Amino acid sequence: MSSTGAFQDFTSIATHNLDPALGLNAGNGIRTGAQYREGLRDGRSIWLGGRKIEDVTAEDGFRGGVDTLAALYDQQHSGSFRDSMTTLDADGVRISASYLAPTSKNELLHKRKNTEVWSEATLGYMGRFPDFCANLVVGLRNAAPYLAEFNSRLADNAGRYLDYCARNDLSLTHALNDQFFDRTKSANEQHDPDLILRVVSEDDTGIVVRGLKNLATLSPICDEALVYPNRPRTTDEVDQSIAFAIPMNAPGLHVICRDAYGAGRDSSRLPLSTRFDEIDATLIFQDVKVPWDRVFIYKNPALVSQLIGLINPPWSGYVTLIRLVAKLEAFVGVLELLCRYDGKAGYPPIAMRLGEIVRDVSVLKACLRAMEEDARMTDAGYLKPAASDAYRLFGVEASERAVQIMEDVAASALIPTGSEADCEIPEIGGLATSWFKGASPSAARQMRLMALAGDMTQSSFGARTQLYERFHMGPPDLIKQRLYRNTATEAWVHRIESFIDNF
Repeated sequence: MSSTGAFQDFTSIATHNLDPALGLNAGNGIRTGAQYREGLRDGRSIWLGGRKIEDVTAEDGFRGGVDTLAALYDQQHSGSFRDSMTTLDADGVRISASYLAPTSKNELLHKRKNTEVWSEATLGYMGRFPDFCANLVVGLRNAAPYLAEFNSRLADNAGRYLDYCARNDLSLTHALNDQFFDRTKSANEQHDPDLILRVVSEDDTGIVVRGLKNLATLSPICDEALVYPNRPRTTDEVDQSIAFAIPMNAPGLHVICRDAYGAGRDSSRLPLSTRFDEIDATLIFQDVKVPWDRVFIYKNPALVSQLIGLINPPWSGYVTLIRLVAKLEAFVGVLELLCRYDGKAGYPPIAMRLGEIVRDVSVLKACLRAMEEDARMTDAGYLKPAASDAYRLFGVEASERAVQIMEDVAASALIPTGSEADCEIPEIGGLATSWFKGASPSAARQMRLMALAGDMTQSSFGARTQLYERFHMGPPDLIKQRLYRNTATEAWVHRIESFIDNF
């Protein structure tokens, strides 16, 4: 079957079939941190506060996130981490386990170990580290046979893209949101037809797209973007019904960034903001050419409306819960140290509150085990974790609960009034060193801990991160409605009917 749209004859499409040897790492598998950095120096168009960022690897506010990811790329080559973070593909090339499409429980557990390394190194605060979108590409590979029912050539692209990304160890983002348009009107009824990303022309080599996508977290410091809608397309939104992948340095692609939370800040005062900020951004497509071998869905409203459901939940939802466990464990660790240094460790009211977070960690770990034990083979031949909206909803609530408990227990300790730099001031350094110490091993340790706790909950970075936890898988209220609609409750209703009929 052909895709809906003007261009029906796909047999003449020129394609390189996404040859991995043509990628950033020439198909050689896992990259080093230096190779990751070099891949970002590719002439991309990055804008922040009215100025162009010439080199994101050296730019204040961007550099911390780059350094963090580069260290994790290097860690893949370390003897103590290599077996957990990498695997060999069918051709014997060593790739990141993030790109492993599991066919057995052992391979699924291998993916879990890899995600735990990424998550624990970042305290669960990088929701868009490369491991996340890599698992969307696993979902894309899994969906390829279904896509083939609509167009075999484009489905072949979807299947091949996983090998291309894995063999070049790419860092990806995804760009989903339509924004800044009148939501009472369809895409073609807007005052400007380019407000929502659309196809404006096509030829034998590819399509040309124009418009906007938001929010593309990590886009300034990643290699490529997966682009597709996060809302259904109507039958009259054919030109907007597309899905594709694009390098971040594609001609005509502009990346407009929000403020960098760590720019100009002392890393000892904002240790998370300066290390883990992934930089959210808007993508502006100014007549960007997308080669046919990078197009996965073309002018097909019904199919593109199903894409999130096809590729999102199984593996990306699995790694999201793994990351969230690491984040909640970090909350417990920080709170326990704060209480020890403040002489409040063991107080029953505090133990009760910390017990709430520990309970949530235990429940989420049980959810992960259920996802693994109930995993099933897909039609494409991959082992799919048993994803559930209920697990994700519990994770959202657990994350918000942890923030509330941190604020209740730590209270004013979340507003650090001193830093290590104060200990170096000749006039007051000695006093700060003595009086900020408390029961901690040193004043520096106490100040760093308070700075970390404050950054987790009180900073712009901390607030943004919690907003992300709440909405990145969709509005919780809509997820609750979907969970109810998709749950078979008729037996429960019949049980009650039988009970009341036999009073």
